[in-house]
Amino acid sequence: EPLVMNAGANTRRPGWDLTFSAPKSVSVLWSQADPHTRHEIQDAHLAAVLSALSYLQDEQSYGRRGKAGQARLRAGLAVATFEHGTSRALDPQLHTHCLVMNVAVLPDGTTSALFSKPIFKSKMTGGALYRAELAHQLQLKLGLFFEPKNDWFEVRGVPEGLCKIFSKRRAAIEEALGELGVETASAAAFAALGTRT
Repeated sequence: EPLVMNAGANTRRPGWDLTFSAPKSVSVLWSQADPHTRHEIQDAHLAAVLSALSYLQDEQSYGRRGKAGQARLRAGLAVATFEHGTSRALDPQLHTHCLVMNVAVLPDGTTSALFSKPIFKSKMTGGALYRAELAHQLQLKLGLFFEPKNDWFEVRGVPEGLCKIFSKRRAAIEEALGELGVETASAAAFAALGTRT
């Protein structure tokens, strides 16, 4: 049963993939840890993902109503999460794909299409909240300490050389960027797609 108008239309997007990825040192630590510690790291990661999704739902989620979807109403999100432990190159990379369906759940229980622009405008904030909550949870659960790196962090004590060994995808992207002679974020996204196996 279709949950939104024109559900089968070729112009309607079925949803979007928001991916929350742990810093490399967290993934490396997770991959080398004993089962109890691995479980604690995964619990911290899940709590951080749910915190970011809660922010996006509570602050940025609107359903569309009325002619051409011009009216916007506060709404809940319909999200499926898929946790993975490796990158495409099979390096340790703890991350969760959050498939946000193009379905907004309105307060009266009805559904409509999702107004996605506020979510995309807030994706960087959602990512920052994810990382802040992940650091908080890891410090709380395991007593870990961190080193700031630009807009993320790495776990203090995890060797940088080990993280580099487990970063084959990043190395391929950097090599492609070197060949292109550019270093912008859009070029990195292009290189990520171009080097994907």
